[in-house]
Amino acid sequence: MATPFRLKRSSVTGKRPVLADLQKGELAFNFYDGHLFAERDTGGVGIATTVTNLTPWIEGLGGGKVTYFGDRVIVDGTNSIQIPVGTSAQRDAVGTAVTGQIRYNKTTSSFEGFGTGNSWGSLGGIKDVDQDTYITAESSAGADEDKLTFYTAGGEKFVITAAGHVGIGTTTPALDADTNNTKILNVGVVTANTYHGDQIIGTPTGGSFRSGAYAPKVLDKTKDSIDELNYILGKLVPAAPDTIDGVATDLTNDTQYYLCAGFTATNNTGDAAPNQTGATSYVRNTSSTVTTDWLTQYGPGDTGTVTGFVNAVGVGTTTMNVSFGLYAAGSNNGTYDKLVIANNKDATDSTRNTGITSLFYEVYDVRLLNAVSPDGYNKAYFTHGAATSGSTYWYEDPSTVGAPDVTYSSVTVPSSSSHNVAYSSGVPHYTNNAANTFSYVISVVNATGDMYYSNHNRLLWAEGATTGFTRPDTYKLFNEFTGGTHPPARNYAVGSAVTCLATHTPNNVHATITSGHFHGWDCYTPYGSDLNEEATISEAVNIMGTSADYTNNVDEDAIECTVGSLSGGSATRVNAGATGDTPAHDDSAFDATATPAVYEAIVRGGDLRHDVTNYSTGYLPVGPNFSSGRTGNQYFQCKFEAASISEFQISYTGSCAGCWVQMPDNSAWQTSLSGKNGWADMFQAYRGAGVPTTAEPGCSSGGLMDNNGGTTTCVFGTESSSNDSNNRILVRFKLTSGQSISDISFSDT
Repeated sequence: MATPFRLKRSSVTGKRPVLADLQKGELAFNFYDGHLFAERDTGGVGIATTVTNLTPWIEGLGGGKVTYFGDRVIVDGTNSIQIPVGTSAQRDAVGTAVTGQIRYNKTTSSFEGFGTGNSWGSLGGIKDVDQDTYITAESSAGADEDKLTFYTAGGEKFVITAAGHVGIGTTTPALDADTNNTKILNVGVVTANTYHGDQIIGTPTGGSFRSGAYAPKVLDKTKDSIDELNYILGKLVPAAPDTIDGVATDLTNDTQYYLCAGFTATNNTGDAAPNQTGATSYVRNTSSTVTTDWLTQYGPGDTGTVTGFVNAVGVGTTTMNVSFGLYAAGSNNGTYDKLVIANNKDATDSTRNTGITSLFYEVYDVRLLNAVSPDGYNKAYFTHGAATSGSTYWYEDPSTVGAPDVTYSSVTVPSSSSHNVAYSSGVPHYTNNAANTFSYVISVVNATGDMYYSNHNRLLWAEGATTGFTRPDTYKLFNEFTGGTHPPARNYAVGSAVTCLATHTPNNVHATITSGHFHGWDCYTPYGSDLNEEATISEAVNIMGTSADYTNNVDEDAIECTVGSLSGGSATRVNAGATGDTPAHDDSAFDATATPAVYEAIVRGGDLRHDVTNYSTGYLPVGPNFSSGRTGNQYFQCKFEAASISEFQISYTGSCAGCWVQMPDNSAWQTSLSGKNGWADMFQAYRGAGVPTTAEPGCSSGGLMDNNGGTTTCVFGTESSSNDSNNRILVRFKLTSGQSISDISFSDT
């Protein structure tokens, strides 16, 4: 039988029964709050759903609750609320549907509601009533394309992609502009970083284009119009001035040398290591600062940043301003750390690029001034915007090497047991023969430091050859010295000398060398020089080459003679015969190797002289002693043979005390001059007629021969050498103490 039904009540706000207050089937009312309670079979007290006239009414059903509050129903929970689901065909038709209905439409895959326009409409996104104009976030559920697609009239018209590209009239806006896309975008202002495609110029505000440089059209593309304007303006704008790009940079110090081998030079440049094979020279710097030459009149002098560099370090920079015209911001001239800008001016004043119209461009000069230079291999250059000048390289030399010093050993002379000599007047002379080699040792200190002087590996330079001796070596190279290499080593000959041998042989001359026997040597290094150093000997050296020139000296066996048909050295010395001015003639051969008679003058070193010299000391080769018994007059007698000679010229250089001529085998001549043993006198005038006589022995014509040298004509009067049975002509010179003759010649008048 059923349990009796009981009701409980309360009028206290917020009071509600607990499970112990009710039995199943019992009800409890809170008349203050308007709530009705009952015990559920599953336990707990819930709000009934049948009492609707009490407000608000809360019905708690496990995880959620429904609150009826006046004209509102509040559904509260953590999961979901389920509404009707069906196709478009299953929903209430218009006329049956009531405003406010909502459902999920499986046909359109969207929530929809009945309302505005007395029709069903989408509740998801934006969609028109006939549902052919809308926006989607993905093409199908779960596609996750991260793009918005805009449809109008049932077709896709506008896309925003995940990358931010926007397409109007295209579904692939990330691609280049499609020239077939004719869709129109009509907006007020467009701001863009990059524009692609054809932009049409359109109609100008004034209605038509004015006449000018060219005639644009309304439908012309802006890019084509800009191209045309640029072409036209290019004809009006002058060419810009040269930039510093690739321009050679140089230091004010231009002295270049070469790096030695055998050590690793410090490389500060960041470029390849310096060349140490002698192929490349480098400026040597020692001040620890460098200054470059000016780079003059380069541009642009009104824009861009100019920076000077030593190695990779900027040592001065400045940004160029406009200095002239409407937008002038002031001159760029000035010193910016080690960078110096000068002569910033209008490019119209440039002499490098002439003809530039005023106020178009500016130019400037630039250099580095006293920039720090670290020890080792360095470079300097400039940049101006994208332009980079050429680099100049140098070596900051930390070497402390002193100047070179060249010294010589004593000279080794030819051995008398093996030398090769020729004799003149009994005096031995060296010939130009290898057996007559003079030698000495050259010593050099301080030849190199980090650098050396010549890439030809020269340590010594030979000065010009002397009169007496050869110059066999133009240079002395490093590898001719002890331990020398090519290229030379660092600090070569620093601390101790290096040596090499020098040799000289006599030249092919007839001379006596009393000083400056051998040429000097010059030594150059980056650290100084030692010049005009030469080895010396105290002795005078007599030299007579095997084919020495007789035209400018006196040679006993070849005296210059061009009388008649004679040529070359046709006159030769003969014995003087006896002392005295006019002895009986003697034309016997003269023996140059024998000791001459005390009255014979001596030919030594190409000079004829009154000679009382002791050649056994102070001379090389060692010779005879002429210091005794030779203080009286000394004579030199020579002869030549030529027919049909009635007059000729005698020339000599030097001084003499007398000169006589005779034809020993001409009887008329001998008879007329019998009192003079046939000798006519060149220091007296010819008598003017006939043959010279004993009383008038003069044979000088046109002026007298004297003791000061010169050229005088000798005449035979009515006689001729043809009347001499041997066509012989003798000439006799007299020398007194201190007199000498350096040249004798005979020629036609």
